[in-house]
Amino acid sequence: MFGRRTIPLVLVLLLCALSAQAHDVAIHSSVETCAGVRGERGMAYAVLIKQSTYDDAQWAAVADSLLARYSGQLFIWTSTPYDVQTELSAFRPTHVGFVCELGTASASFVQNAVWPFMRSLDGDNYCDAIWGIVTGYNSDDALRLVTGPTGFDVKTVLGGTSSCDLAYYTQGIATNEATYGLYYVKYPDSLATTSHTDGPTDRTEWLVGMINRGIPIFDSDPVDIMYTSGHGDHNMWQMHYPTSGLEGFFRSSSGQVYGDPYSGANFNINSDHPMIYFGLGNCNIGKILSGSSMVPSWIHTGGAYQYTGYVMYEGGTSHQHGGTKAYFYKAARQYTWAEAYYLANQALRFDMLNGTPGASPPDLNGSALYGDPGMLVRMSHEGVYREPLFDTELTTSEGATRDTITFRMTMNREGSPGYTSKWGERHPAMILPFRAENVSIVSTDAISAVVEDDFVLLYAWYQGQPALPEGATREVVFTCDHVATGIDEGTELVRVALRQNCPNPFNPVTTISYTLSQQGQVLLRVYSVDGRLVETLVDGVRQAGDHNVLWDAGEVSSGLYFYRITAGGVSAARKCLVLK
Repeated sequence: MFGRRTIPLVLVLLLCALSAQAHDVAIHSSVETCAGVRGERGMAYAVLIKQSTYDDAQWAAVADSLLARYSGQLFIWTSTPYDVQTELSAFRPTHVGFVCELGTASASFVQNAVWPFMRSLDGDNYCDAIWGIVTGYNSDDALRLVTGPTGFDVKTVLGGTSSCDLAYYTQGIATNEATYGLYYVKYPDSLATTSHTDGPTDRTEWLVGMINRGIPIFDSDPVDIMYTSGHGDHNMWQMHYPTSGLEGFFRSSSGQVYGDPYSGANFNINSDHPMIYFGLGNCNIGKILSGSSMVPSWIHTGGAYQYTGYVMYEGGTSHQHGGTKAYFYKAARQYTWAEAYYLANQALRFDMLNGTPGASPPDLNGSALYGDPGMLVRMSHEGVYREPLFDTELTTSEGATRDTITFRMTMNREGSPGYTSKWGERHPAMILPFRAENVSIVSTDAISAVVEDDFVLLYAWYQGQPALPEGATREVVFTCDHVATGIDEGTELVRVALRQNCPNPFNPVTTISYTLSQQGQVLLRVYSVDGRLVETLVDGVRQAGDHNVLWDAGEVSSGLYFYRITAGGVSAARKCLVLK
């Protein structure tokens, strides 16, 4: 069964007001293409929900909120998501949000329904859209995930494991799961990490305190991402490895996540700061059996807006989570958490199909991402941090009916741009800012390359080959049907950052701020909720940099409005609320 729901204006106004309360977020530029209708930020967002779940008004409000946030399309299924396969394939989504009650979001649903279904929307062997499961301990949790902040920057890392790549972050602490008292610190002004041995034998209270109140040595900055590894289950993380030793556990029960120390009283984890929980190397920590599982509990009391964990046993050759962190900051730094997770599975699938040396992944369908896949969660660019192993760029030469596209990788330092280990490097890859139709590879100086409708991957290195030196390049040149993009020959993508107006709601004047990556023609317009042009605020050439524009809404009535900026083929939009 397939349908679309009309969004009540009262709900839309409420959502806008709620979104306006969110703190500053990173704004992702979108590219308008001729390959299908896309909403904000270049997304074609599909909301999938089971009929019985949609019949519950509170869960229907979650779906409606996603539709309002992304101008999305609703797809209602009865037995399995395959009920709407034909309609969803025709829609060609870039993002799919599965709105699920806990009883639906089981490990079997992830492994046997979601992953296979997400590879069934076209004829290739790869996942066909960025996806996430929107759930929580209750419907209020799920609603908060889709009406709260639209994103956040990941600045501060807290590691329950030392395998969290501190140097790539602005700042953070990584604790050692095998050696009592050992931890590492990364400060914002240096690439170096310093080791210390004065940590507590049992880290339980220490870690819980930093999650709840921030990290004292960083002026109590809150934790933006929490890593764990070692033995785990659907409702616990064993802090010490390989045995529990003299340390405690993180546990969950009835929607509450808490620290259970080696001795003494428990410490509840209660934080409302948006964060990623990343079960990097834990078995079953992404499996939902009930409201007492870790996933709903971290969402309910721990502040997790994005939660990534295995729904299976994790082992020495797992691939997905190493790829996720690689595409979040080691092999790229521009992608959201959900985009990095998506690219990680594309690389995993490539290694399976290609027989890449050293890679024998058992976890093709073994992990889940919980949260809104459209959420703009990206690495911070504050401070000093380690750059990715290589840079990638995309250029185009426009033709009458077909364009020639070049995807190039350039090494930033000597290294191995391919699969090195389960938590190591990954292949150069990029999510295309357009849909590439009728692709034909012209040439490549890599070992091989894959170009599908929405991503490109270079097979540039494999185990046994010498490392590539700094400055080395590899590329693939391909043609596809003509696409409308923000790419000019020999240039990088135009980037437009459009921020939430302030104040919001407002009466009658507000400030709209935006940033251009380069000089260009700018069009900034305000539209009513029904698409009617209300006012043109900017129409002319503007320099690169930050800009502020005042909008005096004194002559318009109360209600919801959209403001949209377009520059160099790149477009972004936001909502605002006039209250009189």
